[in-house]
Amino acid sequence: MSKKLPQDGFHLLFLLVIMVALGVIGAAGYLVISKSKHKATSEVRWSYDSKKDAWYVSAGKAPTCKEPLVFGYTPVPLAEATSVGFPGTYRGKSYKVHGTFALAKSSEVKLPADATLSGLARYYEGDPAEIQYAVSFEMDCGISFYFDHLYTLSPKLQQLANKLPEPKVNDTRVNPNDAPPRIKLKAGDIVATATGAHKSTRYGIDFGVVDYRQRNKISYNAQWRALHSSYKSSEWYGTCWFNMLPGADASKAKELSVVQADTRKVAKFVSDYCDNADYTTPDLFGGKPVDSY
Repeated sequence: MSKKLPQDGFHLLFLLVIMVALGVIGAAGYLVISKSKHKATSEVRWSYDSKKDAWYVSAGKAPTCKEPLVFGYTPVPLAEATSVGFPGTYRGKSYKVHGTFALAKSSEVKLPADATLSGLARYYEGDPAEIQYAVSFEMDCGISFYFDHLYTLSPKLQQLANKLPEPKVNDTRVNPNDAPPRIKLKAGDIVATATGAHKSTRYGIDFGVVDYRQRNKISYNAQWRALHSSYKSSEWYGTCWFNMLPGADASKAKELSVVQADTRKVAKFVSDYCDNADYTTPDLFGGKPVDSY
């Protein structure tokens, strides 16, 4: 997927979520100081503490995630997937917390678990330019997931997207004042009815998962950590979601992640999050950005 300005949409939507969450904290503090008689909201909110480099529950009481954490639905039909891209690696010199589903045709996208809408953006990309949508969700127990390169949203989400400012080319930035309402959706609800860029016949999507509850293993690597200090809230908490897919789809995703795209050379499968990859980014080129492996 092509790089967007000024940074990857995953990071931008997470910054939006953080800014909105901080606003909620400030509002809550004001209510306490003013001794308001209104009851505190039971809605669960997670916020990021940049001083502690940690996520925490800032409102409500977060339930415990079921372990092992397995989604109720796979976002797209894996029968239509030609390959799966690793999360936690470089693509086009840009670090990607998310992975990808390469699809043979435009597909429907389902919500993998009960979650709350936390971010929504629309922008133009490609030549000729096409509208694309990026959407993020949060589970109360502390799991966030993100989709990008959606072509047509569900009617409910499309209605919300239509209220956003006019889209710009290659720009996924969203003003916190334009954040969507935090509506709750159920596992299996339709997120999008079509995917990808139709004019260029590329139908894949991005899909990423961030676990607010704990830092990932690679973030304790000093060499890696020195190169990933700008987007700690996502990069330090990104995770491999292959085993979160239900049933046989978990094994299928792993199989598709090591598809040899070019048989003329030996592929290097790289991921800082997934244990079925051959390498982590510090193993190659000192963990610095590269065009391709």
